[in-house]
Amino acid sequence: MKPILFSIGPFNVYSFGFLLAVAFIFSTFIIWKFGREELKEEEYLDMYFATSFVALLSARAIYILLNFQDFGTNILRYILVRDTPGLSLIGGLFGGFLFLYWYAKKKRYNVLHLFDLFAVSSSLALVFTKIGQFLGGSGFGTETVLPLGVRIVGITGIRHPVELYEAFSLLILSCALYVLYTKSLRRKWPKGLTSAVFVWGVSLTIFLLEFFKVRTLYLYAMSFRQVVAAIGLIVFLIPIIQRVQYLRKKDI
Repeated sequence: MKPILFSIGPFNVYSFGFLLAVAFIFSTFIIWKFGREELKEEEYLDMYFATSFVALLSARAIYILLNFQDFGTNILRYILVRDTPGLSLIGGLFGGFLFLYWYAKKKRYNVLHLFDLFAVSSSLALVFTKIGQFLGGSGFGTETVLPLGVRIVGITGIRHPVELYEAFSLLILSCALYVLYTKSLRRKWPKGLTSAVFVWGVSLTIFLLEFFKVRTLYLYAMSFRQVVAAIGLIVFLIPIIQRVQYLRKKDI
C-alpha cells in the first residue's frame, strides 16, 4: 500500500486519484482511436466523458452505501477520495450502462455497437482503478499465509491483495476484449458480443474473488456482490451463446 504516490514540494500526489486519471486517459484513447476510424471521434468522446462522469458518481455512491459504517453522515468523507478512497465496480457499471443506453437512444446511435466499444475502454480503465484502490488502501482480503499477502495499516495479519487479483484478471479480460472487438469489426460479427463477454467476465471475476474478501453484507451463503455477479453470469451467458451459435451457423 502506498496512499501517497509521490510529492512535489508541499503537494502530495495520491495513488488513487493519480491512477484514476491514468485510467481515464488510456480509456479515452481507446474511444478516440476507434471513433476516428468511424469519423465520429468528437461525438463518441462527448458521450464517453458524460458516461464516465455518471459512472464515477454511481460507483462512489454505491460504495458509500455498502460501507456506510466507514462514512457516517460526514459529507466531506463522501467527497474527499484521497482520505477515503473506494468505488463500487457494480455500481459504476450499472450507472454507466443506464446512462449510455439513454444517451445512445436519444442520439439515435447503435446501442449495442456503443456498448461493445465502451466495454473495451472500460475494461482497461478498471485495471488502473483497481491498482489505485489497492495502493489507496480501500480494499483488502481475508488473512493468508501465501507470500503474495500484504500488511494493511491498522489491520492485523497478512491479507490477500484482492484488488491486485482483480486488476490482473481484468487486464487479461481487457486484452481479450480488444482482440474480440477488432475481429468483430473486421468480420462484421453481430453487435453485442464484446459487451456481453465483458459483463460476463467481470461477473465471473467478482464472483470468484469475493471469496477472498472481507464481506459485511450477506444474502444467504453469498455476499451481495456475489448474488449480483451470479445474476450477471446467468443473464449474459444467453446472448453469448446466441451469437456464437449464429456465427457457427453462418460459418464466419
